[in-house]
Amino acid sequence: MLPKISVIIPAHNEEKYLGKTLQSLRQQNFLDYETIIVCNGCTDQTEEVAKKYLNRSTQVLSLEKANVSIARNRGAEHANGKVLLFLDADTSLEPSTLQTISQKFTPEYAVATTLTKPGTSKLKYHLALSFKNFYNWTKIYQGCSGTLICRKKDFNQVEYYPELTVKEHRKLIIKLKKLGKYGVINTRVTTSMRRFEQWGLIKATAFWFKQWAKNYLSDLKESQYETVR
Repeated sequence: MLPKISVIIPAHNEEKYLGKTLQSLRQQNFLDYETIIVCNGCTDQTEEVAKKYLNRSTQVLSLEKANVSIARNRGAEHANGKVLLFLDADTSLEPSTLQTISQKFTPEYAVATTLTKPGTSKLKYHLALSFKNFYNWTKIYQGCSGTLICRKKDFNQVEYYPELTVKEHRKLIIKLKKLGKYGVINTRVTTSMRRFEQWGLIKATAFWFKQWAKNYLSDLKESQYETVR
């Protein structure tokens, strides 16, 4: 029997974070899913970490080129589930997350994300992600919080992710919204704050505010995106 949900994880040099993400999948109380890890352009032990979790419902793919959107698209090509969950490699799930998605991602929605929280107790990061949750929940922006959910048939219909590394979620969301509503599933995922920690809160906030502004200025050019590991 084919799984209901395909969890697709693009992983570029994620040896520090991937194991925690995959462990959170093993702890799910919903079992009707498969995992597809797409190691892309890795120069560390990411692929070795991924292969430790191999089983009959887990695939590990390898690409030479480092490109997160190409990796997601390749994972989707290999997916057997009706629902695709694109999950960042540094983002872990609550034990009930897949169950909640299965129940709450109803046919009225073509695309959805989840709520998010930081993997640290620092108040400033909780405030930053609370703002992100707010603008997604109220649909001021309609973005992604480390997870993006859609149906495979819709993903195929809109012809996949654009091959970008910034704003690729937003551009996919815009295309999917032509097929149905955008929603926020009421479950929280935990994501690392490495970009905020390395850039600083002001620089990181300014960068994402700039991307938000570009969305309304119809600036479709890709921004320079510094890789942080």
